[in-house]
Order: sequence, then structure tokens, then C-alpha cells
Amino acid sequence: MDPVTAGAVIAAVNAAVSGAGGEAGRRAVESLGALARRVLRRGDGGPAGGPEPVTVPYDDPQRLRQLAELLAERARQDPEFGRDLAAWMREHGGAAPEAGAVHNSVSGDARITGPVIQGRDFHGPISFGPQ
Repeated sequence: MDPVTAGAVIAAVNAAVSGAGGEAGRRAVESLGALARRVLRRGDGGPAGGPEPVTVPYDDPQRLRQLAELLAERARQDPEFGRDLAAWMREHGGAAPEAGAVHNSVSGDARITGPVIQGRDFHGPISFGPQ
């Protein structure tokens, strides 16, 4: 199984929220909250124990990134959790990354001040013309 990345988790959350909408989107986010609760209950930097729900901050990019990084790190450490998270991503947020797949994105607080090329397997020269 390919490793789950924070970027892939964020993309899956965004797809689940925007693609499913309504009740289905709410259930998808709640089920991710249940997965997050498994991690936080183990003392990985969040509130421990209790039955209080974990809210997935899909409308707060910085907090979503923090949660996604925590989930991706746990997925690397715990293969069972990694399989469960990848299954959630396939069910609610699109397919988990395929082996060798490339996910190009510019997000968060990125500030682009010049040309950007994203892709895979480039061959030959690339030119933006005179600068």
C-alpha cells in the first residue's frame, strides 16, 4: 500500500465535503472524525479519552492541515489505521493514490511569484520565453 499523505487526506476531505454535500457529506466528515478520535485517544497531541466528538475542521485550512498531518503520520506508524484511512479516502473522497501516481498541487499559504510546472515524466527542454 502506498503511504497516505497529508495532501491526499486534505484532497479527500475536500472532495467528500464538496462532492457529497448534504447528509452524505455530513456522514463522511463524521466517519473521518471517528478515525481521528482513534488517533487522539492514543495521546498523539490532542484531547484524550472521552466520548466527545472530534470535529473535522474542513473550513479551516490550517487546522485541517494539522489534522491531516497527524492522521498521515499515524497511518505510517500503524498499518491497520493506514488501511482504514485509505478505505475512508476511497469511499468518501475519491480513490487513494495509485502506485507511482503524482498529485500536483499548490495550496495553503503558497505564494507563486513566477512560472510553475507540475506534472510527471517530462522529456526535453521547457522554456517560458525571455524573462
